[in-house]
Amino acid sequence: AVHPSNPVPRLEAEAIRALLRGQKAWPDFGGPAAPVVPVYLGNLERYVSAHRDPVLWRRVLDSLAGQEGVLFALPEGLLPAHTRRLEVSWNPGVELFGTLRWSPTYEPLPSVGIWPLLIGSLWVSLIGLLVVVPVGLAMAIYAVEFLPRPLYYPVKILWELLSGLPSVVVGFWGLVVLVPWIKDAFHLEAGETALTAGLILGWMTLPLMASLTEEALSAMPTLLVEASYGLGATQWQTILRLKLPYVLPSLAAAVLLSAGRILGETMVVLIVSGNAPVLALTPLQPVRTLPATLAAELGEAPVGSYHYHVLFLLGGILFLLTLALNLTAYFIQKRYVRKG
Repeated sequence: AVHPSNPVPRLEAEAIRALLRGQKAWPDFGGPAAPVVPVYLGNLERYVSAHRDPVLWRRVLDSLAGQEGVLFALPEGLLPAHTRRLEVSWNPGVELFGTLRWSPTYEPLPSVGIWPLLIGSLWVSLIGLLVVVPVGLAMAIYAVEFLPRPLYYPVKILWELLSGLPSVVVGFWGLVVLVPWIKDAFHLEAGETALTAGLILGWMTLPLMASLTEEALSAMPTLLVEASYGLGATQWQTILRLKLPYVLPSLAAAVLLSAGRILGETMVVLIVSGNAPVLALTPLQPVRTLPATLAAELGEAPVGSYHYHVLFLLGGILFLLTLALNLTAYFIQKRYVRKG
């Protein structure tokens, strides 16, 4: 609500936030030249103590309503009688995808732009895949082609053990070892960045990528391999020109499953990414991902609140992303099996 003489008919939600933060003034929207007097639940104690008589509260609010530049952002029952209701233009889709700020508890109008969370998830996933794909592929090729047979099964067991390490343990190791190294290597104020989280998640996902690729390479028909050698191909020529093209669908499925594993990780990201919901333009900035946001905020969001429902929407988006990755990997694998 505003003073009756204020000619501004309606405002966008972002414009109201700018007025309340002092970033804009009434003349920017065709209003009076009077200074903005923001009044909302979070700053009422600036005008009157919370321990005073409610009658005094009403008197203070009525006196504030007489100021030409006042902007009330209060529940309906607290608005003074001699004010004019200001129409607020608020679009959920614009709020989610049209803003770059994640501040769901900001008073009086929360900002729930999910781009910082999506970009953070993208940075971590890309860095993790850049680690896990080449290294996991190299591990699988070495295990199938060059590793002595007596060491083959012990190495497989070691892979399985590595995949079973608790995320908290891996995250603590990253906090103690990798975070200081990243900080010193890139001369940063803090080593908790998207790069740190991506490197650790890539390392965590190596057993999955290596195992899936190794199984695909091991299932290669022996007749094709022997025919390649019979035609005079070397071992590396057979690997690069026969085996890898043959298992390419399985390799693609392994990459997608690894991406889903990285995208859904929570604890490691909470520990080593900086946990900052800001729009990261480089991987050397702190980030927060979708699952980390759910873990950090869902327990504190009041049930049924706007914040609570937005977090459930984030959970739905995360579910759809991981479902799409897993279904794509499944159909690629099924197609590969049929052709085989």
